[in-house]
Amino acid sequence: MNLLNYNMFMEDFDRIGDFNKLQSFINAENLNGAEITMLIDDIHKHLEIADSFNWINSKDYYSDLLTRLIKTYGH
Repeated sequence: MNLLNYNMFMEDFDRIGDFNKLQSFINAENLNGAEITMLIDDIHKHLEIADSFNWINSKDYYSDLLTRLIKTYGH
């Protein structure tokens, strides 16, 4: 049971780490609203592709990333 909890925590940690890297990229490149919208649209397209191929791990990953981007940048 502890192994399962550890794996779930590590999955979330990687997702949060990737989101933080994406935020750092947005800040470093000084992206404007339109560019952030294009980035969000690209992540959404990745989610649609993962969903169409039924890639369960990828669907969850892109869905989580898209949710965090929308909540943070309000698009």
